[in-house]
Amino acid sequence: MTNSSDPIIRDLEIMADTVNYRGWMYSNIRDGLGKRVVELGAGIGNFTQLLTDRDIVVAVDNSELAVEQMKKKFAGLPNVTPILADIGSPELVELRRYEADTIVCINVLEHICDDKAALSSMLEILEPGGKLILLVPAYQFLFGTIDVVVGHYRRYSKKELVDKLVEAGFEIKGLQFMNVIGVFAWFLNNRILKRKEESPAQMATFDRFVAPWAKKIEDVIKPPFGLSLIAIAEKK
Repeated sequence: MTNSSDPIIRDLEIMADTVNYRGWMYSNIRDGLGKRVVELGAGIGNFTQLLTDRDIVVAVDNSELAVEQMKKKFAGLPNVTPILADIGSPELVELRRYEADTIVCINVLEHICDDKAALSSMLEILEPGGKLILLVPAYQFLFGTIDVVVGHYRRYSKKELVDKLVEAGFEIKGLQFMNVIGVFAWFLNNRILKRKEESPAQMATFDRFVAPWAKKIEDVIKPPFGLSLIAIAEKK
């Protein structure tokens, strides 16, 4: 851990040790993954580590520091290519050369001012029949201090996310909430206590003691609400 002064990198560093939580996220998207993956907003490679069994993983981020960390982390994996690029830029469509059958975008879309334009660019990157896998923060009423510090423009409702995906040209294949218990913790930390960053101790406790059994429950009973919203959408 570098203890970066960049609040986004610092947040990623805090999340780096949440092995169970990342595994839970992965279990919710695994069935939608293809073999040629572009991961947008890969950060320091926390989630990328779970994708290394794919034929190709193009890990894209707009932070030079993050991309340099990924280059070191994945130096021994020829199928993983970290790339410095801005997701909100029109040049994103140059990634078409990788012929991606899947785009993975985990906790990133909320950081982009013009998310509609970004979704349109994502559609162009994908091969026909390719899938976009999105995980975004849910519920604008939860928007609080950490959202502001790490540069979130919004949190999403089901309707907003579906409307924007359909407007961009995607067909919705799956939509679900995740992490019911996280709603209450986020509201406490962000709206009441007004914390400025995730608590490493809290996250470690959540990852070790809460995430494993919460996953088991939500695998059986699909949650009617949650801290995160997952969408799987297809290019027609």
